[in-house]
Amino acid sequence: MRLSELLALHRRCHGRSRLLESVGDGYLYLHNPYFRRVRDAALSAGYRYATDDSESYFGFPLIHLDTILRSRKIPYRPSFAALEHLERSRPGFFELRDLRKNRPAPNYLLHESAHAVAFRELFGKPRDVRATLAEDTALLGILLGEAYAMTAEYFAACAVEGSVHDWFFSISSYRHRTPKKKAVGELVLELGLPLVARCVLLAFLLNNFLVDRIDARRFDVLTGLVAPRLRSAQSARLREALNGLMVMDPEFRYDTARLFLTMFGRKRDIRRELAGDPLKLFGEDTGARAAVDRLIQILAA
Repeated sequence: MRLSELLALHRRCHGRSRLLESVGDGYLYLHNPYFRRVRDAALSAGYRYATDDSESYFGFPLIHLDTILRSRKIPYRPSFAALEHLERSRPGFFELRDLRKNRPAPNYLLHESAHAVAFRELFGKPRDVRATLAEDTALLGILLGEAYAMTAEYFAACAVEGSVHDWFFSISSYRHRTPKKKAVGELVLELGLPLVARCVLLAFLLNNFLVDRIDARRFDVLTGLVAPRLRSAQSARLREALNGLMVMDPEFRYDTARLFLTMFGRKRDIRRELAGDPLKLFGEDTGARAAVDRLIQILAA
């Protein structure tokens, strides 16, 4: 596909709730149901999207979640104008293949929108976002929010079909791989998206608590919270799929968790901070469980 055709496709996909300045945004809204559902939920929660970056989000996105939640503004780069500039430099010459390695700067709108939606469901609308995130009891909600963003991106990545969709998604998401896509897809057909999505979210929650694999004991607890009557063959396939999803660079995961959590008063010894049993914490928190039910409904709508 020529770049001129890609730009024309982007223009045709523009409409309500879509961002003309973020290349591929309209296409993803129309063709990726998870991207669309999270976007609609974020807009309904009162968030807006803006190219203004007065608080320097793009200087260091990881440290600005509280900024997004406080301002209810999700910044993004005007990547469409950048590609128009490229096309004007040599009309009709450039093709999509020329942009496989050299891509415009990404906009992580799905991830940040999912965080915004999760915060609203888990914490409501507090006056002081930073103080709320710093509360001793906030840890489970913080890491559930991250798990939800990871879950939304995983299912959105699984919904990608075709080279154009894949390229647009590659500049719109942190996730570029879909491990266990076939296995998860088969389980969704058998068990339904809500059940499987809950299991995926809890697997990512364990991952955020620095758990590398789900052993048999933890799996029994997880399924007891979500799906207590699975057949043995289904359980084996589900556990294998969840463990496949949890593969992550442990050093990156540790350093990211430490930096983010210490911003809100946690100790540097992050392993000690995360030493609790996340499934036990989740099982005992009826508010968190109800919030997760609502969040899963958004993905499965």
